[in-house]
Amino acid sequence: MPRRSWKESGRAFVAPVGRGIAAAGISADAVTITGLLFAAGCGMFLAVGEGRIAAVFLVASALCDLLDGAVARARGGGTSFGAALDSTVDRYGEALILGGVLIDATVRGAEAGLLWLWIAALSGSFLTSYVRARAEGLGLRCDVGLMERPHRLVLLGILCLLGPPAVPVLLGVLAVGSHITFVQRLLLIRREGRSGRPAGG
Repeated sequence: MPRRSWKESGRAFVAPVGRGIAAAGISADAVTITGLLFAAGCGMFLAVGEGRIAAVFLVASALCDLLDGAVARARGGGTSFGAALDSTVDRYGEALILGGVLIDATVRGAEAGLLWLWIAALSGSFLTSYVRARAEGLGLRCDVGLMERPHRLVLLGILCLLGPPAVPVLLGVLAVGSHITFVQRLLLIRREGRSGRPAGG
């Protein structure tokens, strides 16, 4: 299914729920903050080795991430503050979740190689989002690449369910995929910025 098609399908799927939440008087920003709290819960349960419970919190956080935009659209469109809050909270959420992975790995006596993988995964996740935001600030669209945020969330969900034995492999995939995405987006900005056409269009 084409990129824009599945994103639009996802929006259409959550739109009725978003309208219901908006009708109840709940703001998009409140949904965003709720998603952060669920992400914090995910990180806390990962930190104590409760991956399956953590997975439930991760799903709840991801749903809030989908719904805050739907609520904003139902209330007539989002605000600049709401967009900035959403983007910032997403970064906090990923840091909290991966932080839980780090704490659990440290308690289990993780070796330096795994800690370096963790650093690579966290920095890669942040960089993919940063370069997109930087591109949008330059008037370019850059929602492309091998590993976007939904892919990273799926990997984190698998990590929650499979537990410590899968951590090195999944952190490695997350690290490599995120940094490839960062390079893809950077090169796209370079190419499309020269041509004057919007990146990703």
